[in-house]
Amino acid sequence: MIDKIRHLLAFSDTPRYNIKAVVQQTQVNVSTLRAWEQRYGVPQPKRTDHGHRLYSQRDIEIIKWLKLATEDGISISQAVVMLQEDPEEEQPTNVLVEAKTPRLTIADAGWPDLKTQLFEALINSNLRQANVLLSTAISLFPIEILVHDVILPIMNDFSRRWVDGTGCMVVEQVAVQMIRQRLTSLLQVHAPYTNGPRMLVGSTSGEQHDLGSLIYALLMEQEGWEVIFMGPSLGMTGLADFFVRLAPAVVVLTASMVENVASIQQVGQMVAGLHHHGMHFGYAGRAFVVSPELCQRMPGTYMGDDFRTAVESAVQLSHEFGMPVLHANGMRARESVMNRSRLGL
Repeated sequence: MIDKIRHLLAFSDTPRYNIKAVVQQTQVNVSTLRAWEQRYGVPQPKRTDHGHRLYSQRDIEIIKWLKLATEDGISISQAVVMLQEDPEEEQPTNVLVEAKTPRLTIADAGWPDLKTQLFEALINSNLRQANVLLSTAISLFPIEILVHDVILPIMNDFSRRWVDGTGCMVVEQVAVQMIRQRLTSLLQVHAPYTNGPRMLVGSTSGEQHDLGSLIYALLMEQEGWEVIFMGPSLGMTGLADFFVRLAPAVVVLTASMVENVASIQQVGQMVAGLHHHGMHFGYAGRAFVVSPELCQRMPGTYMGDDFRTAVESAVQLSHEFGMPVLHANGMRARESVMNRSRLGL
């Protein structure tokens, strides 16, 4: 990766191409180029006396690389930071400005209807169009905005349709699986760039709904944690040995249904018995949002009613128990804004 970045930076930075030529050579549209430039400072075209943008060959090669990276599932914010990083610090100075703290919304990027378009594509089972729209969202926005401004509102819309009796279970299942596959690919892409405390995340026995725990795993990965996603409906057989072998700092399980809380309690007691291994237990999920009294019987730490609180709870645990200091290594800054979703994990 470092060699590739050095190769990009070796191209000429002499400004000579207008934006039309850049679009033709890179196949990246004008609105996306301007969104990247406005938000991340990449590329950095020069201006003519009349204010027109002029791009260098280096700009073009960087844009091509960013396009390939986002098509492979890397968020644009992650890709920009990867461009900036060189452990040996040999890249030319001032080639890229520091990435700005995420503040962009869908409307700011010129995509006010993206969520609506994506939802319509999903309810019509137009998966080709849905994938195109999701790819656009992934390329434009960091994970937090993708989750809070796109994915969670769509899931809420599906839930309302189901309550109203206007939804179709098969359509929803197909849509959820498609979203789940894309989020899983993002989780896998980002995993090599994390080096913080290790966290195991999953859903307990009987839980078939793991989209919430998957989203939480992805958000924690953005915090620099090394996250291992265990999936839904964990069984007890061999679980203690698995925990000891992987030696996580925190194990977090979620439950959306009250009837599955008992198995979370059982795993929590198991983890409590492994405290001498430096292991801590956390739990969350819709079951605890609708029945908060359940927390009184639970071992470990309740991570909170929403994703933002759950992320902050994990950070607090890392401070409280002296876990390794986080080195984001390409993850977003801690001060990035996360919307307050009340959807249970």
